[in-house]
Amino acid sequence: MSSRGERRVKISRDKLVGLVVALACLAFSAIGLRVNDPPEFTYVDGVRDQPVSIEQSEVTVGEVGVGTRLIRNGEMQAETEGMFVIVEVTLAVPGNRRVNLNHAQLITKRRAYDGWSGATVRAEPGFQSEEQLIFEVDPAQIDDLSLEIWAMGVVYGFYQRARIHLGITPENADRWRRNAVGRALTYELSGSMTALP
Repeated sequence: MSSRGERRVKISRDKLVGLVVALACLAFSAIGLRVNDPPEFTYVDGVRDQPVSIEQSEVTVGEVGVGTRLIRNGEMQAETEGMFVIVEVTLAVPGNRRVNLNHAQLITKRRAYDGWSGATVRAEPGFQSEEQLIFEVDPAQIDDLSLEIWAMGVVYGFYQRARIHLGITPENADRWRRNAVGRALTYELSGSMTALP
């Protein structure tokens, strides 16, 4: 009789442990799903040569160059059957927090192009920096090409993305394609940083 009682206790204890483990698994999976949810963001739209305010900073896209070869320090670094696009970006930080725009891509209505050089744009408080961002694109798909740039950390609940139109429209895209053919673009890996006036 005592052995039966001990057996019942053992079974109920096993069930209890199983229930606790199952609940823990559910909790961890719920946490994992929440962490892996895409963060929310808003777009701040702009155009070339006009500052766009995001993340307590101002981003300005200046010159845009197109070509099929990349030259650095007088030597050819790359050549493409498509088209390279170099975008000059200025980041000004008038506030008191360092800003690091570490994600950038070029987008059209149908395509997104990641950076070729992997460069980021960062500036300390009270400074502005200038960088050249390089992308390799399909010349057939450049209509309404825009730069998306943003700061993305490990934990971000909400953030802003600047989306700046480069001035390449369906009406003038053929001219950009023609200008790129056989053209060499000179670039630098690191930009400059200067104090704000």
